[in-house]
Amino acid sequence: MSADLDFLEGKIILVGKRKGAADAARRLGLEPLEIDVKARKEQAESAYGGGVTWAVEHATELLAGEKPIAVAAVATGSVVAAAAIRKHFGLPGVSPETAMACHDKLVMKKAISAAGIPCAPWAETNEQTTAEQLIEILGLPLVLKLPISSGGRGVWICKSQDEVAKRLTKGLLAEGFVSGVEMSVEAFRYDSETLLINPTCYLKPRWANVVPAHLAESDWSAVKQLGECVYQALGIDSGISHMEIFLTKNGPVFGEIAARPPGGFLMELIRRAYDMDPWEVLLKLNIGLSPVMKTDAVCHAGVWLIHPEPGTVTAVRGLKQVKQMPGVVHASCRLKKGDEVRTRIGSGETKGRIVVEADSYQSCADQLEAAVTSVVVECDPL
Repeated sequence: MSADLDFLEGKIILVGKRKGAADAARRLGLEPLEIDVKARKEQAESAYGGGVTWAVEHATELLAGEKPIAVAAVATGSVVAAAAIRKHFGLPGVSPETAMACHDKLVMKKAISAAGIPCAPWAETNEQTTAEQLIEILGLPLVLKLPISSGGRGVWICKSQDEVAKRLTKGLLAEGFVSGVEMSVEAFRYDSETLLINPTCYLKPRWANVVPAHLAESDWSAVKQLGECVYQALGIDSGISHMEIFLTKNGPVFGEIAARPPGGFLMELIRRAYDMDPWEVLLKLNIGLSPVMKTDAVCHAGVWLIHPEPGTVTAVRGLKQVKQMPGVVHASCRLKKGDEVRTRIGSGETKGRIVVEADSYQSCADQLEAAVTSVVVECDPL
């Protein structure tokens, strides 16, 4: 069903809290009902247990006998709960099976491998697994991951046998390193069709991103083909997905995928680069509508996160000057003298950011780097 509508009616369940999603719902005339997903451990239990059961019960209470127009997963840890609520109310969207395949990395890797899709070499650990065995299979360095994890949480890069042995326990995903350039791909899908697909450059992984990335046509074609294979293998027929891949000399290699909006301020970059509201698009897709949207970028947009090394802030300089620099459309830093800074784990913990818009990828990257080097945050170590 086409969605030329700018105004809808009804209640929409948002699993997870993202301001952009709630604001978009209100702009569309919808009443957002937010369910916060706090317990990551409970989310890991199963598709229908722990925090997921609570989420279904809580959604039922919030609706007080009404049926929502849709359920949208909008944050980390929300996809399985959203799918369970969707099934409870008989609504379309990502199924519990697909949600689990995009939530549990071991389930994901098994499905991807079964489909013959290129992915990083991997192994599942058990009580008998030894560090020597993993190194023999995967080499060094290797990565150990909790199957339920995201944004660098529950991930350990091991460069020696001792480091592997220290972190090794049963039920982990062990991965070999892939020699290539890491990037991500965001896709908006409706009725098994990709409406928009965006490549994101990790200009500085975990710190700086540019949308869209600049790729050779042959690489971009291969990336899109890989994406279609992944969506089909995991059953991602609708909504938004955020897939991490590696560009290697032999072609793109699958890393992992999430069936939810990306973090890292990528939704803001997509909005700027494609001159459309990705949150509104996401909500319409969850309702079962095919949104009218721009699919070609009108510019390149980039973000660089500001977060100093742990310590006590002694000075913050350069922010005012950065706001006047070419291409800078946003610059902020919440730090002030005397603030205590801890190690950043996820992008949501960052203390500031610089956003740039430019006509070309290279200009965007150059202007970002020039701007971030002009902001100085001095700290005394803790």
